[in-house]
Amino acid sequence: MRYRVARAADLPEQVGWCVEVEGRELALFRQGERVYALDNVCPHRGAALAWGEVRGGGVYCPLHAWPFEVETGRCPEFPGVAVDAYPVTIEGGDVFVEL
Repeated sequence: MRYRVARAADLPEQVGWCVEVEGRELALFRQGERVYALDNVCPHRGAALAWGEVRGGGVYCPLHAWPFEVETGRCPEFPGVAVDAYPVTIEGGDVFVEL
C-alpha cells in the first residue's frame, strides 16, 4: 500500500525526519531531489535512526554510530545487519512511501 508521508520541500536536506505510517516509525532522509525511507529503529539497541548523523549516503545511529546506507538499509560494517528500506516516490511535491 502507498502512503503520502510529507511534502518534499518540508524535509530538510541531510537531516533525518520521523513519520509514523500504519503504526510503524519510518526515518526519511532527503538528499538532493531524492528521498529515502528506512525503518526508524536501529537493530543494535533500538535508537531512532532519524536522529542520527547523516553523512554522504548513510546515517549513523545516534547511540553507537552503526552506519546504515539510506538507499538500501544495509550496515556496511556488519555484514548481514540491515534495516528495511521502502520504495519512495515524489509526485507533485508530495512524498509517498510504499509498505
